[in-house]
Amino acid sequence: MMSIRMQRLLAAAGTATLALIVYIITLAPSVDFIDAGELAAVAHSFGIAHPTGYPLFTMLAGVWAWLPLGDGIVRLNLLSAVLAATGVGFLVDALWMLLGMQTRKSVGKGGKKAAAEQRGSSSGWTRSAAAVIGALVVALSRTYWRTALSIEVYALHMCMLGVLFWAMLHLLTALSREEQTPTGTRNAVLLLAFLLGLSFSNHMSTIFLLPGLLLVFALLRSKGLLRVRLLLMAAGVFVLGLLPYLYLPLRAAAEPALNWGNPSSLERLLWHVSGKQYSVWMFSSSDAWQEQFSNIATLLPQSVGYVALLPALFGAVLLFRRHAVVAGGLLLFFATCIFWASGYDIHDIDSYLLLAIVVIGCWTAVGIDAFVRMAQRRWSLAPRYGVLAGALLIIPLALHASSVSQRGNYLVEDYTKAMFASFEPGSLVLSYQWDHWVSAALYFQMVEGWRPDVIVLDKELFRRSWYLDQLRVNHPDIYETSRREIEAFRVHLDRFERDLPYDPTAIENAFNAMINSFIDRHMSRGPVYLTLEIEQQFAQGYVRVPEGLAFRLFAPDSLPAAATRKLPELRFRPFASEERLAKDMWSMLASMLVNHGVFQHSSGEFDRADAAFDAALRYSPRDARILEWKRRNTAARAQGAAPPMPVPGAP
Repeated sequence: MMSIRMQRLLAAAGTATLALIVYIITLAPSVDFIDAGELAAVAHSFGIAHPTGYPLFTMLAGVWAWLPLGDGIVRLNLLSAVLAATGVGFLVDALWMLLGMQTRKSVGKGGKKAAAEQRGSSSGWTRSAAAVIGALVVALSRTYWRTALSIEVYALHMCMLGVLFWAMLHLLTALSREEQTPTGTRNAVLLLAFLLGLSFSNHMSTIFLLPGLLLVFALLRSKGLLRVRLLLMAAGVFVLGLLPYLYLPLRAAAEPALNWGNPSSLERLLWHVSGKQYSVWMFSSSDAWQEQFSNIATLLPQSVGYVALLPALFGAVLLFRRHAVVAGGLLLFFATCIFWASGYDIHDIDSYLLLAIVVIGCWTAVGIDAFVRMAQRRWSLAPRYGVLAGALLIIPLALHASSVSQRGNYLVEDYTKAMFASFEPGSLVLSYQWDHWVSAALYFQMVEGWRPDVIVLDKELFRRSWYLDQLRVNHPDIYETSRREIEAFRVHLDRFERDLPYDPTAIENAFNAMINSFIDRHMSRGPVYLTLEIEQQFAQGYVRVPEGLAFRLFAPDSLPAAATRKLPELRFRPFASEERLAKDMWSMLASMLVNHGVFQHSSGEFDRADAAFDAALRYSPRDARILEWKRRNTAARAQGAAPPMPVPGAP
């Protein structure tokens, strides 16, 4: 007969291994959207990532990047898979303890019936299976699974959530045996405190756990937690867990190539760690909160699978009857997560729901375990049949594979290649397509060595002083030639960053003057390009001519002939994606191809224009605007005349 300890170990290790295999099979082979490129570049250069800095992740990924575990970006994507799978393993064991705790509660702490039940092989097997099913609901949820497939700070957060849940249940188990093992209680408290600090040094959403933890330990009223010495020791080890934040000012002082926020002073460190620049999106309005809440109400059940909601609801209610304190803590975890996520008005809110998904996994495990025990007691069914019924929950989740898998996804890499192919040597490029290629360009230029001759600047990041500092370090020639305009803008920017009264019109005018100075000064040294989202108040003295996937600036008296402009060569490896960012990419591609068509149309090159519009329709086949341009071009060709060229931009 297999021991209970061996069952626990096999359940945790087996589930983690299964999750890792699934993640590796569906792993992204290249750079992903949004921050993946930046984080990969930060890891390789030991730089400073965007707020809140994520020092623990940066140091871990930096060391991992040197291990012989695949090539380039794949190695860092693999790190996410390993971290996510590790979190799943710890969650299995946490659920095993939770199920044991609620079972003991139902018959009385330390009762003979409970002890006998825990020793029974079928009970242990059923308990392990329920824990595995609950953990797999989490591991195969769309959000958790998708996050495990490419480099992201949330992968370490997922790992830490599993570890923290394990540490919390370990502490609660120790408290139930406090009279016999006071040392065990002390060690469990210190371990949890240290892990909380360590988790905070990766991601601030760890704060979602605090209300629930405070509720649990307040309701327990355990003498073992109220000792002053223990509380002081816990505070000390919590601070010890925060020590990775020292990395930020120490490394920033060395001025690395990627130095987001430049947290070299206490003031800048606090700005960076607190995520001050993102505060404008937190609880911005009641309407925004309601809209995001409605979005989450749809997103969350889709992620975990609707079929899991019934056993999860059953488990949540049952847990209140069996262990109200733990049940209250889990419910507060869930509510806090949903409340704060609803208040954060961003598109990619999925990752902020990870704690809620873990709680749903806990409830599901309790529900499945209770169902199996009830079926065995009332209908004399073998536990394996109940477990089989619970395992059917996993089937709908497995169907996520087709939409979650990133195997063969080179969209960002191919788009970035197409962008770089658009630029002549020595070009200056202004863009704020961060999510689609600017972030990726950081990795490909800094790590892979692509197009070091091209200077890529994110226009919107210039609204922060740290980016001006980074310009001074990385491109001193640009900084010096525009020093007067930069310093004039800094006067206003300094007041804005310190929350002092400022003139919105003056700061915007100074900003525009600075950006235009970058353009004007570089035009004498090399080509300047703008991507299609750059507003018309920039480069007003120049004509925007489509070249590749961007606009090249020309003086009005030096416009190139339309016949010399070729359509961009777009070589995207096939990959079907319904993600919002992928759809945005197709829309931008279509828009730029339309601009090529408009330029050719206005020059009387109707056949070339028609080819451009046809190419645009391949990426946006039902776009009425593109069809209207094609109709206009056909009519103009029939009449042999064309209207003046309109202002370039999105169709």
